[in-house]
Amino acid sequence: MRGPVGYATSADRSRHRPAWLPLAAAALVVPTVLAGLTLLWPRPQIEDGLTRAATGSLAAAGITGAGVAFSGRDALLTGVSGPEAQRAVDVVEGVPGVRVATAPVPGAPEAPAPGGEAPGGQGPGAGPGAAAGGPFGIARRGEEIVLTGVVGSEEERTALVAAATEQAGGLTVVDELTVTPGALPRPGVTAASVGTTAALLGAASDGVAASIDGDTLTLTGTAPDAASAQAAGQALSTALPGTTVDNRLTASGGGTAPTGELDDAGKRELQTAVDSLTGAAPVTFEPNSPVLTATGAATVDGIVRLVAQVPGARLQVDGFVATGPGDGRLTAQELSDQRAATVRDALVAGGVPADNIVARGLGEGDSPAAQAAGRRVQITVV
Repeated sequence: MRGPVGYATSADRSRHRPAWLPLAAAALVVPTVLAGLTLLWPRPQIEDGLTRAATGSLAAAGITGAGVAFSGRDALLTGVSGPEAQRAVDVVEGVPGVRVATAPVPGAPEAPAPGGEAPGGQGPGAGPGAAAGGPFGIARRGEEIVLTGVVGSEEERTALVAAATEQAGGLTVVDELTVTPGALPRPGVTAASVGTTAALLGAASDGVAASIDGDTLTLTGTAPDAASAQAAGQALSTALPGTTVDNRLTASGGGTAPTGELDDAGKRELQTAVDSLTGAAPVTFEPNSPVLTATGAATVDGIVRLVAQVPGARLQVDGFVATGPGDGRLTAQELSDQRAATVRDALVAGGVPADNIVARGLGEGDSPAAQAAGRRVQITVV
């Protein structure tokens, strides 16, 4: 028998179970006793433990880009489709303690979120005007950003895909959204949140996924090291104020490198977060002064909070002045030096090691773009 319409299930797999499944099961790091212990745990602990176990099992099976959300012991998979979805279902249902796993099929009628009733019933997701069931998923899969979930109209679908495409850093956005007319938008799923998450995943490594459910964004997958995982979660927290980021990324390298420095993936993720802050509100100064404007000071505070959470981050702070004659008190070089020093001192006061910061003044800059930007500081992760 098949499961609910629109879902890939594990039914009747005895004749078709892939040969790799015993190997994947053998790679599980969670002991079999978890199945009994889950009956004694409070529900949040059950879900957290099963999410970590399922994420690890998917990685061990070589399935990247899949997001997992639990309601009790029922799993909903996002970010996978076709044969890969069935593989993912098989792997997750092999995790001790999991009752059932499902993966939505793009374009099929809406089916319930874990623990909900089928369409047309009286439970969650029933009928026009009901909230869309299950989390909204955004996943990095190779050179693609994949969107999954239920939206209520073609207009909503178009807006979310456009937002992701604009911010995906040149990666291809794959639309696997299901339109269920009349379904209410999922809380927290907006063009801004989808675009911001796509930007971070575009700079992240393959296999990282995010799911949005209300005011919580859950980040799953594998980062190159612990510092990169921390940087990704902090970047989303900073870029999406009011959103709780449940960072469940695991470090494939087992922690930071001996030098404590970020690897290339971690640098890209941190730079994306810094650029998001400075793009919305540049670090600017009062005319002919190293004193920050109110907007500039607020942005520096945000950068301090962001960078202080990322051990090993190294920054280059470049100060600039506006083109044209000044007031004669300082040369362009002196003023740009002082502006860079202002931001450096703020970073150090916020907990960033002074040895990890290079501050320099560049006067009016050596390009038309730099000159046009005027009184500001530019921060680069190096």
